[in-house]
Amino acid sequence: MVSRLQAVAALMTRGSVALALGFALVGVGFAETGTFSDFSPSSAGATAGNTAAAREQEWVVSEIARSMLNVAAYAGRFDAGDPFQVRSAGRGSTGARRFRLTRGAEEYTVTTDRPWTPDPYTRMARSLMADGAGLSVTEDAVTDHVDAAGAQSISRLLQNHPRSGAVHERAALLLGLSVQERAITSATFDARPALCRMTAHLAIARALHPGGPSKDGQSAEQLLAILASQQPEAISPPATSDHPPFWVIEQ
Repeated sequence: MVSRLQAVAALMTRGSVALALGFALVGVGFAETGTFSDFSPSSAGATAGNTAAAREQEWVVSEIARSMLNVAAYAGRFDAGDPFQVRSAGRGSTGARRFRLTRGAEEYTVTTDRPWTPDPYTRMARSLMADGAGLSVTEDAVTDHVDAAGAQSISRLLQNHPRSGAVHERAALLLGLSVQERAITSATFDARPALCRMTAHLAIARALHPGGPSKDGQSAEQLLAILASQQPEAISPPATSDHPPFWVIEQ
């Protein structure tokens, strides 16, 4: 496990310039797409690209919301029920894309030009995790050596301590390492569902532990940013997507 983490650190060092460029490209790509964007007449190909990008972004936000809801339902012992419906709703004051999420009487707004980042979902995560938590969202105290735990141990800890920010951060990091390995060995591997799960774990960790990310959390967020910048833009969402229990962490 140590060598794998060292490899990630080396990757992040070598990829710093590429990451900065990737952020710029992703930001431009997202800023130019959306269901309700105002854009001048263009070719049919460009319009189709915008539509595909808008659908993909809505799917990403929907998958992240689904993951957070499943964690909250398990932790709060309530029925998750219907998933959130997600629609693009123009742009915020900064120009970032705005998404409206509705589920029955619940409604949230997420504003972001990079959907695979945890910060825009933290407020929503805090609200979801408050259900069944008493007067406030509380964090489970975990005495195990979380920062050295492998996939099986983290899966067990997630089941027993779904309100532990440290456990969610470790889960996100292990998911990222798994994505990295599978992307190398399989040219057809679709990393997007796992990136949605990573984002959900990190958003919940921030909601549970607002003091700032741990070392695992920082590494997971940096790895998530690198992996997200490597994803192709404006492609359709997967025709089908597996939804394993949130505590299942692939090795």
